[in-house]
Amino acid sequence: MNITLLLNRDLGSHLALSYLCKELAGHKVSLFMSEKVGSDYLLPPALLELALFEKTCLDDGRPSFHDLAQRLNCHVADFIDLDNNLKSPEALSRVAATEPDLILSIRFGLILPQTIIDLPRHGVINLHSGLLPAYRGVMATFRAMLNADVLIGSTLHFITDPSIDRGAIIATTSVPLRSNLSYTYNVLSLYSEGCTEIGNIVRQLTLNQTLRAKISDGKGHYYSFPENQEVQKFFSLEYRFFDTSEIILINKMYGY
Repeated sequence: MNITLLLNRDLGSHLALSYLCKELAGHKVSLFMSEKVGSDYLLPPALLELALFEKTCLDDGRPSFHDLAQRLNCHVADFIDLDNNLKSPEALSRVAATEPDLILSIRFGLILPQTIIDLPRHGVINLHSGLLPAYRGVMATFRAMLNADVLIGSTLHFITDPSIDRGAIIATTSVPLRSNLSYTYNVLSLYSEGCTEIGNIVRQLTLNQTLRAKISDGKGHYYSFPENQEVQKFFSLEYRFFDTSEIILINKMYGY
């Protein structure tokens, strides 16, 4: 099957790609990446520090995105030369050239236009790092931690139009929130089961089995990046966005 992957250049996508090297083995994979989600304009300093921590992790000698892509016999492509304009004919042509049977999106930072959504015969499936429909948008785990949720989770859902996190839900996976560990650790803990579920779905589609999906009730809330007041509340609860001492635990997720 021809599978087109849409990822973001961040630590979560990197970990997910390391898992997908196993789950997507044997398929023809194409990979496109966005550089970030949203804009850095007026983000709280703590979120900029989080981005720097992730970059430090990605540059610490672990296999690069390019190295991981090579394991899937593909290369890393992007849309930077098109000013990240996915509505352009050139962007459509670029994705269409991969002849996708399925598009998989994980943390991708650009909104897909209908022209791209309509390309794959099996549709577009997104792995959202939050439980839908309760937590739409970005940084769902941050919101779950503020709400003292017992469980955090991820959701696999279809993307059928450019609206965000509203497509029919295929599967959800949950893990316990570990409140003694950082936001970063908790987010990354979602991807092992989430990517395993992607592997299950790909195997079903390979066998021409129909995926069961439940239409979302549309409830829940859309969350953008937190403002500084919300960040300060997060810190007042003795949470932290990252902890350098957890790099050993993160590396264990990779199997190092």
